[in-house]
This record gives sequence, C-alpha cells and structure tokens, in this order.
Amino acid sequence: MSTASALLQCTTAQRPFQSRNGNVVSKRAAIFPRCTADAGAEPAFANRRATLQGLAAAVIGVTTSPLLPKDALALPAGKVQAADVGSYLPKAGIEDFVEFRATKDLTPAIRAGVIDVTKDPYQFALPPSWKPGKIANIQSGNFCMPRCDEPWTEVVYEDSSEGKLTLMVAPLRRLGVNKPTPIEKVGSQDSVLSSIGAFITGTGLDEEDVVSQSKRETDGRTYYMYETYAPAGTNPPHAVTAVTAKGENAFLFIAAATDRQWSKSEKKLRKMTETFKA
Repeated sequence: MSTASALLQCTTAQRPFQSRNGNVVSKRAAIFPRCTADAGAEPAFANRRATLQGLAAAVIGVTTSPLLPKDALALPAGKVQAADVGSYLPKAGIEDFVEFRATKDLTPAIRAGVIDVTKDPYQFALPPSWKPGKIANIQSGNFCMPRCDEPWTEVVYEDSSEGKLTLMVAPLRRLGVNKPTPIEKVGSQDSVLSSIGAFITGTGLDEEDVVSQSKRETDGRTYYMYETYAPAGTNPPHAVTAVTAKGENAFLFIAAATDRQWSKSEKKLRKMTETFKA
C-alpha cells in the first residue's frame, strides 16, 4: 500500500509475527509507515488534504469503504455503504434475490492476479436488502499479495436482521496441496472441515458442532456443503458453508446467523449458499 502527494511520499512495510488463539495459529502483520520528502516536488500543486488522509490510512491500515462491484460506483458518494444491494445489482432470477459477480480490480487478490475473474468470476445470489460490510486491509490480504500463507476475506455482505455472508479464500498449500487440485482430491469432507472449521466458527470446531454434511456438483465442480452449530465460537453460531477448490485456491462461502436471525432467515441463508459458484 502506498500513498503520495507532491510534497510527501508515504509507503508501508509489514513485519510479520505470529499469535496463538486457542488451537488456532494465525499470522498477522504490524504496519509501519515510512514517509520521505520529494525534493523535486512542486509545493503549489500539493493536495494537503489528500496527503493527510493518505498518511492516516497508512498508519491505521484499514479499508474504510467496502469492496464493491463496479455497478455501485454510480451511486452518490457517502451512500454506497448504506445502499441495499438491490439498488444496483441485477436480478438473479431466484426468488427476489439479486446476483453478485466478481469484477476486475474488485479485491487485492484479483488485482494481484491470484484470482482470475476474466472468464469465470465467482458469483452468488443474495437478498436485495443486504448491504456490503467493511473489511480491514489485513483481512483482505492487501499486505501479503500475491502470496498469502493464510486465508483472506474477499467480500462481506450482511443484514442486521438476517445474518452475514463471508467469502474467504485460502491457498491450497494451507490444506497441504501445492498444485491445482479438485476439492475431492484435496481431502475427504471430514479432513477438509478439520482444516477450515476454525474459519467458520472463529475459534475451533468440535465433532458435536457439525449438524450435517453433503455434496453438490455445479458446472462440473464439486462443492462440500456443511451445516454447523457452534455456540461456543466467536462467530455467529449457525452457519451453512460451501467449500470448493479452483486453481491454486480453496473458496469458503460462509452464511452465518445468530439464533434469532436463523429463525427468520434459515431458508434464505441456505439458498444463498446453494447459489455460490467459484
């Protein structure tokens, strides 16, 4: 990440460290801004506000606006995050859902070429009342692309009364595979779940937390489907998850809800998960 003006140029560097949370080990990065004066700058043309905002972003390291498809860019400034997706995404042809498709330059992984969306972008359907959620830079993989060792978050959408969906992507080497491999050859449903369970619950996943497992095939690609209920986790306890592999990555589509949200929107969350295609 870098930001520059006519008077001041700032860049950030990351110094990784490891922390341990229960049985889950995660790699994080401390962000250090470094700023230098541009000796050949033209002071008269410096944009002081842009410089200060860029420096603040470098220090904080947080994405202050959500990652959105290009259709949302036509909305007035300040209204994008508050806008329901139904106001700018096309109809999905499934109930009253709208369709999300990943677009060029949407996320750090796409910009880095780690995920190719030029021919077959990942996509899913969701209710029109949902809104995009914020993603911190460190969660988006912005500081480790193009080679992140841990899973990162691609997109987040949510509705305070219905639940939250999160699309995470993990390098297949995180699951012990070093080349493009179909999910059924990466491992069994049990072994894959043991590798990604903590990313569903936020902590760990016990055997009694698994409600059901199934498989589906869409466009020749196998998806492992899971329903879990983990009240001891830090994420919402109810979750339906679709997991598949594409290229050198594993895709985790997680639709989660609290008890109250689940009682209202269980059918919607299941339908959203069924529509996900990597």
